Amino acid sequence: MLRPSPLLVLVFLGIVVGCPADESATAARKGDTKAKADVKADAKADAKADAPKNGRLLAGPLPIADMLGHTPAEVEAKLGDTLGKGTQRTSCVRYVPDRTWFKCAHARQRYADPNGKFTAIGMEFEDGKASAIAFDGFVADGAFTPDAALAIVGLELPGQPKIDEPEPGTKVYSWFNASARLLVNGRQHRVQMSSVADDWARTKVEIILNDPLSADELARKVEPGADEKAG
Repeated sequence: MLRPSPLLVLVFLGIVVGCPADESATAARKGDTKAKADVKADAKADAKADAPKNGRLLAGPLPIADMLGHTPAEVEAKLGDTLGKGTQRTSCVRYVPDRTWFKCAHARQRYADPNGKFTAIGMEFEDGKASAIAFDGFVADGAFTPDAALAIVGLELPGQPKIDEPEPGTKVYSWFNASARLLVNGRQHRVQMSSVADDWARTKVEIILNDPLSADELARKVEPGADEKAG
């Protein structure tokens, strides 16, 4: 009876023993592929989570969405008595992105805050619809911070503001369209905040219509004059 040569036996054993190793290598390769796919999926999820979000109106002392874009009668029903005499002019301005003036019926009036959270509420109207609201003179405790002021008003903004200091102790925080990303009733708004010496009583937050001009508004474009500079 022929005996297999030791060399053939070793070759045979090597093939048999090598099969599990090949399977393990294949499994490992599959595992690596799956791991890479999981990493890509996680990265995609992280990217989605980090994607810029829009500004939001939160619950606040006044129903901002029920005021901006509405008539004076609808707005005044949510406010206290008028404070002082209002002003009127025949032009409006937008920053889209350059400052652009156009003919309109513009009015500005201050009101008492029915909630007692602010010294006054300022309203502006363009052609009979509210175009801006200002929360002026906060009645608040604790240290002033821009985020805290936004929260009191009922705002959440995703971007960082541009900060100016027109004079010592006075800071102006500006969120234009790109950093505010704030739509109210389908229209773009910018936000501006000013504070003197970080004093709540001398802090003001304004939400201002800054939607691109319509064809009709563009047709009414004017050069700024004495009347326009007043605003």
